[in-house]
Amino acid sequence: MTQPWRSRIFFPRTLSFLLAVISGCCLTATGSLRGADVDVFGSIGQEVNSLFEKAKPAVVQVHSGDEGFKQAGTGFFIDNQGTVLTSSTIIGTNTTASVVVNGVEMNAKILGDDPRSGLAMLRVSYDDSPFLSLGHSIDLKTGYAVVTIGYPLNLPVSPSQGLVSGFDVRYMNRFFATTHIHANVPISPGQVGGPLLNTRGEVIGLVVPSPDDGRSIYALPVEAVEKIIADFNQYGRAKHGWVGVNVVEAPDTAHDGRTVRVVQAVPGTPAAASGIQPGDTVMRIDAREVYRPADVLDASFFSHVGGNMTVVVRRDQKLFNYTFAVIERPPNPGMPTPPPMTSQPSPTFQPIPVNHFVANPQ
Repeated sequence: MTQPWRSRIFFPRTLSFLLAVISGCCLTATGSLRGADVDVFGSIGQEVNSLFEKAKPAVVQVHSGDEGFKQAGTGFFIDNQGTVLTSSTIIGTNTTASVVVNGVEMNAKILGDDPRSGLAMLRVSYDDSPFLSLGHSIDLKTGYAVVTIGYPLNLPVSPSQGLVSGFDVRYMNRFFATTHIHANVPISPGQVGGPLLNTRGEVIGLVVPSPDDGRSIYALPVEAVEKIIADFNQYGRAKHGWVGVNVVEAPDTAHDGRTVRVVQAVPGTPAAASGIQPGDTVMRIDAREVYRPADVLDASFFSHVGGNMTVVVRRDQKLFNYTFAVIERPPNPGMPTPPPMTSQPSPTFQPIPVNHFVANPQ
């Protein structure tokens, strides 16, 4: 069998520099761009196109559903065995899926589908599939250049580029399962499920449905993607950890920036008999310092069912240490209800129905 490195896709390393020098572009007194600046923008376009041309063989269109109403989105190969990652919203409640490779639609086996994280994993019979390498998002910072590739509105594959604008665990009062990458890259239906790439062409995230109607994108970080892939491979499904401690965001009286307070240890859970109490301020979970609810969500997301979690809390200016067994998160864990939203964003940025964009419909 062909070794992975033979079909891996490599990319130029200069795109980050070229996008960075945009800040150096300036206008003349008449408001027009100098010739050198125009060359800079031309160079950026060339580098984005070069990255796109090398990555696009590994980016595919994903369909699910029957011929009466078929959903369409984007996916990408992650190995040379035909394994495809995509968004779980493309699969939805459907039990069948297909992948379009070089214009040929191939039946795909659904290896895992996790609506909570938004990740689905498929496999097609495609020997020596071109694939994208998984990178790291841990060192990603605001202002870094990113590129995503997908199939907008069921049209041919194309790139979109922009800059990282933040790292969010929620949009208004709607929480993600873990912190997501937020980038000012506008997308259209059909691009959900595509890869978010760094300037080396490595996957640093997977594009999930946008709650702001595609004006920008959110992406599940690659580290979270790898955690769910490991669950799919080991259990055939995602197993999310839980210990039964419900928290709210509230400033601590010590004024040290801690804002996570325990409101309940759910009866019948590992936390219930531990001694942790409502009103305790959460200081640390394992090695992770806790300052905001996102830290708790991230610690829970990356916990492993069957393992242990150590929680340090502060109560009356004293620290208390508790160790819980991590159990599998129930479908309805009884979390406190967030306050009502003053304005309602679009709840999901759905994949497009293929049938809606059929050329010359009869």
